[in-house]
Order: sequence, then structure tokens, then C-alpha cells
Amino acid sequence: MKIVGKSQKMNPMIPLYVLVGLLAIAIPLRTFQLMFITESNTGFYKTENWSIYALYILSALAIIVPYIVVNLAKSVPSSQTPPSRKNGFMAASSILFGLGIIFDVLSSALELFLNKDTATAQTIMGKENVMPLMLEIGFGVFAAIYILIFGISFIDGKTKYSQYKFMALAPLGWTMGRLILRFLRKIAYVNIADLMLELFALAFMMIFLLSLARVSSGLANEKSMRSIFASGYVCVFFCAVANVPRLVLMLVGKSQMLPNEYPLQLCDLFFALFAVAYIVNAMKYAKENDHAELE
Repeated sequence: MKIVGKSQKMNPMIPLYVLVGLLAIAIPLRTFQLMFITESNTGFYKTENWSIYALYILSALAIIVPYIVVNLAKSVPSSQTPPSRKNGFMAASSILFGLGIIFDVLSSALELFLNKDTATAQTIMGKENVMPLMLEIGFGVFAAIYILIFGISFIDGKTKYSQYKFMALAPLGWTMGRLILRFLRKIAYVNIADLMLELFALAFMMIFLLSLARVSSGLANEKSMRSIFASGYVCVFFCAVANVPRLVLMLVGKSQMLPNEYPLQLCDLFFALFAVAYIVNAMKYAKENDHAELE
């Protein structure tokens, strides 16, 4: 039985409000974990604690609620490519995301080529890790260019990001390289903490960016925008829970508590801002143009 688009009462923006509530609990919870029950050298939990199960429950809700609500909602913005138009929030978030990608690419390249004696570099330079690292750096360059073009499109309202169909796939390739690198890390799957959050964040980021590439290139199907909304909400949750506590500890002078292999990922924080901006912009455009909504 088909249930997609069956509910008139479901609004695709509802998960955003749910997300705010979940993050209000999950971020302090994760900050507590980093300070008291996470190993600084591995990022794994060093002891069982009630907060572990609480974070698992919050994470499950952050995945389930968006997918249920977005797929049940009848009125969701269509998968037609939204036109370039002036939008400060969209422009700023895109430029920050693009700069975040540049920082990630430079950090990976410098760690690989200039700090070969560090433990992190030696791990990266393992034979099995070279290809995904090259994937991250290579696609990252074009991903940054594309996202910056995306941002410029919303500054002047004239540049058309939809013309760069091939480059729209670059952010997906960059994310894929990052995800593969994390899968190659030697871990114990019993007490993973930071790695779990990053794996989920990157997995849903890939879904979001794939759907975004299809919409931006005019190759989307009717479910592409639903995919953007659902995966975007989920990814925002995991990016925020993984990185905001890291930022908090750095700001209060407790950066030594952060796991060595899991530093603050500015690109993920900026992606979360970008995803929210895109969803809000899509809803705003749909409300202003009734034909842009699925009925």
C-alpha cells in the first residue's frame, strides 16, 4: 500500500523543530561523554554509562522521525531545480561550506605530505588508504569550487549553478572518500563513539548530496526532494552532535579531552548550516509559488 504523500497534516518542516529539541538534549549529553567517559586517544567509550543508551535512543529518533514525516507529508517542494535568486542565508551558508571543504582538503594534504612522521599521517599513508585519500583531496577541490559557485548564484541571482552538471557530483565524491577512510580505521565496534557519529553523518551526507546533484542538474525524480529533506535533517543531527561538543571543549580550553584522531570538522558544521538553509529556501520558494509543490 502506498503511504508516500498520504497525510495532509504532516508538514515537512516538522522534523526541523523535532531536531532542535533532540539536539538540545544530545549536545550536552555528548559533551558530558567527551569529558568523562571517552578515551582521548581512541574516541571509544571507556566504560558503560546510561548516557550511551540515551544517545543511541536520540540518534534513532533523529533518523526515524524525519523519514516518516517527510514521506507521509503530502505537500513537499517539487524536485524541479529552484532558480538562482538573491538569498543571504543560502549564499552565506554555501560560501562557509565551500571554505570548510577547502580547509579539509588543505589539512589532509598537509598532513600527508608535510607531517609524514606523525601517527595520523602514517595511518593515512597505508596502502589501503591512499586511494580514498586521493579521492577526498581530488574531488574536494572541485567540490569547493562548485559549492562556492552555488553560493555566488544566491548573491547576484544571475549565476546559474544548474549549468555545472558534472561538477555537481564532486561533493559526493569528496564525501565518499572521507567515508571510506573512516571505514578503514582499525576499531572495536563495541564501544565506538566518535566514529559512529561521523559514519552516520557522512552516510546521510552522501544521500543528501546525491539527491542535491540530481535536483541541481535537472535529473531528479519525484522522490529526490523528499530524500533531500529527510537525509538533510538526519545529517544535521549527526554533524552537530559530533562537532558542537568538540567546539565547546575547544572554546573552554579543554581541547586535550578531544580524541586525537577526531578533531573538530568545520566542514561538517558548515554543511549542517548549508543543509538547513537549502531546506528552508526550498520551502520558502514552494510557498511563494504554488506550482512548486507536490499535490
